[in-house]
Amino acid sequence: MKIDKQLLERYFKGDCTAAEAEQVAAYLDQPETPEADEWFDNIYEEIEEETKIEPLVSPAGKGRKGAVVYSRWYSVAAAVVVLLGVCTWLLQLRQRNGGKVTLALTWDTLTNNDRNIKLMTMTDGSRVWLAPHSRIVYPYNYNDTSREVWLQGEAFFEVAQDPKKSFSVHTGKLKTTALGTSFNISTGNFADSSIQVSLLDGKIAVISESFSLILKPGEMIRYGGNNYLKPVAFNVREVMDWKNGKLVFDKTSLEDVFAKLQSRYGCNIVMDKTVKRSYKVSGVFRAGAPIEYILEAIRYVHGFRVEKKDENTYEITTAK
Repeated sequence: MKIDKQLLERYFKGDCTAAEAEQVAAYLDQPETPEADEWFDNIYEEIEEETKIEPLVSPAGKGRKGAVVYSRWYSVAAAVVVLLGVCTWLLQLRQRNGGKVTLALTWDTLTNNDRNIKLMTMTDGSRVWLAPHSRIVYPYNYNDTSREVWLQGEAFFEVAQDPKKSFSVHTGKLKTTALGTSFNISTGNFADSSIQVSLLDGKIAVISESFSLILKPGEMIRYGGNNYLKPVAFNVREVMDWKNGKLVFDKTSLEDVFAKLQSRYGCNIVMDKTVKRSYKVSGVFRAGAPIEYILEAIRYVHGFRVEKKDENTYEITTAK
């Protein structure tokens, strides 16, 4: 079932009839809602601009010098949640006046702009570990009628069991649904911008416009655009490195190494086209170690040249 974007817009603004609201509600109950997901992405970009929220690829630790010491940070959600007055399709208050539906709705946003892990316990008991330079968005009335969150970056989820309400994570056009399980999702660890979903235990369904499948414990799937790789076994040590205070590469291509570093450090790494992207990198670093140290260690092995263009941008070129 598809829906007209103008109708969606009227619904989100609370300017539709009761019949139209029911039509939109039926649409939103579907497992795939590409028009709504696109609207959500657009409105979130507008909010970022208006509220001047730092983008994911942004200066990290600006003004700091020397090594950054890694530490885990745990607290209640209220200490790290920013309330945004944003319209959304999850109804918090509905009033009918003259056949019109008025919506009063908000999003909660958990943003992690530093290099520490943030732990959040949701109202249903589910726990979310949020990696550095990542964010989670969820409705203010989360767990009233549904359990849905939107992720940019990387996070690990321990989902509390609730047979009546599945737990879903939206990442771009991909939707991952679980009843009670533990899994990891990353959106920025690969140069091709593919999304990685890795299941540690339990069972999850992964759904997009072009496919749907069930993952078993120990299986991982990568999805980019409308293409996906069949589920394969994954290296838990590498996938869960960030949660264990490490940065692990296991025969990782150079371009994916730089993509992961950008995601973890919130920096820009620009590769010249002459640099061989297929070089393989293996090694273990302390999470939060100075990025200059990591780049130098990799440069020493592969012989490229690193130039720091500004406080947050590094250029990789072929050594002369």
